[in-house]
Amino acid sequence: MTINLPAQLYTSDALASIALITILFFVRLLVGRLLSARDNLSRKVVRRWGANFRNFLLLVAVIGLVMIWAPQLRTFALSLTAVAIAVVVATKELILCLSGSALRTFSSAYSIGDIIEVDGTRGEVVSYNLLATRLDELEARDGSMRPTGRTVLVPHSLLFGSPIRVLEEPQEGVRHSFIMTFDPTANIFAEQSNIESVARKALALFERERVKRGAAPIPTTQKHAMSQQLQISFGTNDIGKYKLDITVFTLTDLVQETENSIACAIGEYVHQRAFKEIQK
Repeated sequence: MTINLPAQLYTSDALASIALITILFFVRLLVGRLLSARDNLSRKVVRRWGANFRNFLLLVAVIGLVMIWAPQLRTFALSLTAVAIAVVVATKELILCLSGSALRTFSSAYSIGDIIEVDGTRGEVVSYNLLATRLDELEARDGSMRPTGRTVLVPHSLLFGSPIRVLEEPQEGVRHSFIMTFDPTANIFAEQSNIESVARKALALFERERVKRGAAPIPTTQKHAMSQQLQISFGTNDIGKYKLDITVFTLTDLVQETENSIACAIGEYVHQRAFKEIQK
């Protein structure tokens, strides 16, 4: 009785691999017996030749298996590449966040307490982890250090696409800027020295009131900086109104109160001058 096996069985990779390994195994046995039968060879030479021939057969086996399974290995490699690409694409933001965290750590870009600006978001750093930095948000207007009351989470992936600006160190105080506009009913340009004097007096009064309420006085160096770094620029805006650009050095938690005290004093003085001009 003749059994006709399918031709695919003889040509299959598995059968070819088994055949190759079987042939090499019998070749090794045959050569081993031939070497052992040689009486003119020492035991050391027999072992050395046997080891060399065994290594040669192992190399032949590896090369043969690679050649047999080459199409499947190529398909498997392409599948692995596709999977790797899919994983990288799916975790791109996560990888960028981790890389951004490493960049922040090794470059010492900023630390807790610094005021930074990243991708148009400005705030004081309150914490950070491997993925993101948490900020107490400040107004987006240039020069403003007024808090918005919101907390912003900035992913570290943004550190690669946007420059990091470290603006101030709140422990040493901040420079806060704000703008006041007035109708051109009073000539504030002629009142420049008086307006600056009013602003400085309001600042000094504000500090005295703080101390009366039991607040700790501002250190001498900061008090000197505050008195020297109050700057007021006079100009007009796009629609012809008078504009004051005011920059003051103050402490982070006093930004709002400092602005209010100066703005109220200047506003009252300018409106009084305007009323006097109208009365004339």
